This record gives sequence, structure tokens and C-alpha cells, in this order.
Amino acid sequence: MVVLVTSTSTRPWGPSLAVLSVVTAIAVSTIYLPQPLLTEFIGQLGTTTAAASGIATAVQLGYALGIFLLVPLADHVQPRAQISLQMLLLAAGLVVTAALPGAGSVAAGFFAVGFVANIAQLIIPTASRIAPAEAKQATTSALVGSLLIGIFGGRIVAGLLGGVVGWRGVLIVFAVLVLLCVPLVRRAVPKDLTTAERVGYHRILLRTVRRVGTSRVLRESAVIQLFGFAAFNAVWTVMVLHLTRTLGWGVAAAGLFGLVGLAAGVVVLLGAPAVQRLGSTRTVTASIVVLLLALVAVSADADAIWLFAPTVFVLTWANQLLQSANQGRVLQANADGGAQANTVFMTAVFLGGSLGAALGPIAFERGGMPAVALLGTGLVAVAGVVWAVSSIASRRREARPSATSFGEAV
Repeated sequence: MVVLVTSTSTRPWGPSLAVLSVVTAIAVSTIYLPQPLLTEFIGQLGTTTAAASGIATAVQLGYALGIFLLVPLADHVQPRAQISLQMLLLAAGLVVTAALPGAGSVAAGFFAVGFVANIAQLIIPTASRIAPAEAKQATTSALVGSLLIGIFGGRIVAGLLGGVVGWRGVLIVFAVLVLLCVPLVRRAVPKDLTTAERVGYHRILLRTVRRVGTSRVLRESAVIQLFGFAAFNAVWTVMVLHLTRTLGWGVAAAGLFGLVGLAAGVVVLLGAPAVQRLGSTRTVTASIVVLLLALVAVSADADAIWLFAPTVFVLTWANQLLQSANQGRVLQANADGGAQANTVFMTAVFLGGSLGAALGPIAFERGGMPAVALLGTGLVAVAGVVWAVSSIASRRREARPSATSFGEAV
């Protein structure tokens, strides 16, 4: 049994939350570094687009595996120790990767980086535990917002620095940022949080796997988000290639395009109360429809930046809404095992991310951004079919008791 305790510190929570928000943003940004640096990889490593895209795929695969194998440990060891250790390993991984010579070895290095970079997935539940009762909801919202800032803010910084210090220099800069965060985390997170009883590692993983079999909502939501995030990541993985090759932008300007995604994330956060009133079921339906429409639009307006930028904004906004709604459904349906269910869900999300990172550049090489949009449309269509089938099945299950009661009444 897990006993949750709050921090015994009398310090105000605001500064600690600010520290954890910054750390969350920096940690998650490291797994998106390959995307704005694809052009740099191709030029400086003398490799092909396919090989460079393998780097972006490897880090997402590593992140997915790390979520599954490492995040469940947080219930059984001191979070401060685990977060600190993974941050040190993350910094070391970035430095080592910066020194590697070829695309294959760099991909392996980024796989290792992704494997230990799941620090945000440790910080969010830990912060929820130690925050004062009146600040728990605001804490979660702030950290989710910092994820979005990290995802797109990291793209912007990497894009601006890549042309100046090269991709290796970018990795060193981010390694230093990660190291600077270690003492801050150790100050913000208490060292004496109560943990669950120690059990065998294989039992921890087995409980997580069993959750897939016992939760229909988890299975449905994970599959839907896998394909939805794959479509989203396919578009964003090739964004720098499209902007630099097709539209003739510089690498720094292409990095600044991340402001579009950053703006979409801000809108998602500001619109959270309205989405909550709408409900997760209707939000999933609406998000899938909007994603499909946005991808169809991308196939037509990719060469007109004044149309393309708003379309990508809508696509990013819809993907984030879809993930929020699906994650909410999963946590609500698995109140007795939220950590296990969330581990499975986020693993599926980043497996989808790796799928999109792998297929996006292939589609781009064959037909540019319109081909990527077609790929994304197909992926989201699969998510839509899964959602439609599950919705029909749910309505039938809900109708059965009514039908039985009616028959008994007659």
C-alpha cells in the first residue's frame, strides 16, 4: 500500500513549483532535439535523410521503453534519488552522444538519452504528492504547460543554436542545462517521501502489463493516441526539412517556427476549463475530426506559409486536446491503478511518436509535405475507426440493461 505524504517544509510552494516546471521543460526538450537538427545531421554527418530520421526515431523509442521500465520504480524508491540519478545519466548521455562519429552511433546515443529522459513522468506525480492541498490542481496544470514549453521551446533554442555551434554544440549546451538543474531538484523535492513496500522488479512490470488486460478504456485510448500522435509527430519531424528545402528558410528561422506549436500549447492550457465542460468523450470525437481536417488542409497549403502556419497551429492544438481527453479517460477509469495505467498510456504515445518519426521522412522524400499529410490522414483515420467501433460497442453495452429492464417490465 502506498502512503502519500506532503512535504514537511515550511517554504512557500511557488518557488519549488517554478523550479520543477523549468526542470520538466528542459528534460522533455532533449527528446525533441533531433527534429530541428535533421538538416545539421545530414550535412555534418554526411548521411541520408532516412539515416538522419533514424536518430529522431531512436530517441522516441528509447523514451517509450524508459517510461515502461523506469517510471514504475518511482513508487518504490525515493523520487528525489531517482530523478537526480536520471538527470546525471541524461547529461552524460548528451555529452557522449555529442562525441559520436556516425549516424548509427548517434542514433544509439540518442536511444540511451531517450531511455533516461522520462524525468517529467517522475516529477508530475511527485509534485502532486508534495504540493499543498489547495495547490495540487494548479501544480499539475503548470507542469503540463511546462511540457509543452519544453517540447517547442527546445525546438526553437536548438534551431537557433544549431547554425552557430552545430548539433554537437547544441547537445553540450543542453547537457549543461540539465546538470544545473540537479541541485535545484534536490532542494525542491524532499528526501523522505514515504514509498510503497519493496517488491520484485518483475512483479512491478507484471502488474503494469496486467493493467492492459483489465482496462478496456486503457486499451482503446492507448491505441487511439498512438495513431494520433504518430500523425502529429510525422508532420513535426519533417518540419525543418520542409521549411529549409521546400520553402528555402534558414535553419534558425525554421527553428523559430516552433513558436506556432508553443502558441497552440498556450491555447490548450487557457481553454482547459471549456474542454472540461465539454467532456472527454465529445472532446475525443471533435479532436479526431479536427485533426483529419487539418491534415487534409496541410496537403493543399504546405507551400503557402500564411495558410500553412495556421493549419499547423490547429493540428497541434487538436493533437494536444486529443491526448488530454484520452489521458483523462484512462485515469478516471483506472482510479485504483493510475500510475500503472498512465505508464502504459504514455508508452503507447511515444511508440506512436517513434512510428511517426520513422514514416514521416520516408513519405517526405517520396512526395514532400503533401505525402506526409496523406500519411497522417491515414493514421488518424485508423484512430477514428477504433474510436467509432468502441463508441458503438459502449452504446450497445449501455443499452442492454435498459432492454432487459423493459422486457422484465412488460
